[in-house]
Amino acid sequence: MNQIKTKRLVLKKPTKKINKKSIVFQIGDWEVAKWLSDVPYPYTEQKAEEWLNNINDDDLLFSIFRNNSLIGGVGLSLEEDDNLDLGFWIGRDHWGKGYATEAAMGLIQYAKKEFNFKQIKACYIKGNAGSSNVLRKLGFEEIGECEEYFLSRKKTMPCIKLLLKFGLV
Repeated sequence: MNQIKTKRLVLKKPTKKINKKSIVFQIGDWEVAKWLSDVPYPYTEQKAEEWLNNINDDDLLFSIFRNNSLIGGVGLSLEEDDNLDLGFWIGRDHWGKGYATEAAMGLIQYAKKEFNFKQIKACYIKGNAGSSNVLRKLGFEEIGECEEYFLSRKKTMPCIKLLLKFGLV
């Protein structure tokens, strides 16, 4: 699947044709990057190029577009424990409009239909009310706390772990 359509958004597999300047502008904003564990800061076009070169066709990673403009990203990654882990980000100019919830729901519904996974995990850094709200709207339930290293902050941060069991969405 190269594309998932929702009511207002189109989720597309990232390709090398994507505008790297747009990625850098959106995810390179400290107010976005500081909440993301796998994104270095500052984020450069070289980092965007490296990221694009390392994407596999099998990855469930999608760029989020609204009216043909990149506004964020969403993905499910397979973890070592064979669970899927949900991650997402939205450019600051697009916060508070329900795009992260809509995009994540579109991806979860696709994964639920196409794959035999019984649950999806997620986590967010303590203090990230936006991600907390999105995950709760999606039906995730808090299961504990953990610590995770954040490339953007260059340190380990306390996080909240959540779980979504299929059948609850």
